[in-house]
Amino acid sequence: MPEKAATSSSSVEKTENVVTKEQLELREFLKLLAELQTTGKITGQQFRENRELWLHQQPNDRDVLVWQLKKLLITETKTNQPRSQPFQKPRKM
Repeated sequence: MPEKAATSSSSVEKTENVVTKEQLELREFLKLLAELQTTGKITGQQFRENRELWLHQQPNDRDVLVWQLKKLLITETKTNQPRSQPFQKPRKM
């Protein structure tokens, strides 16, 4: 939730939403998790677990978690090939 900051202008109280650095980082982290989920690299359960993990970690530990997930994002998934059969060259027709 954005924090509220009170400012006074001509004796009228106004409240503005102030987005903290931590909230911006969480937003970026959730985008990363969403991208991993849509590409099939993590499940919904893993999304929730990683979100909870990020919320309860210190900033340095969060950086490591983000690094690991970004590494997972850039690795190619090999779902196109069955795991039980070795790679075979395509046949010429």
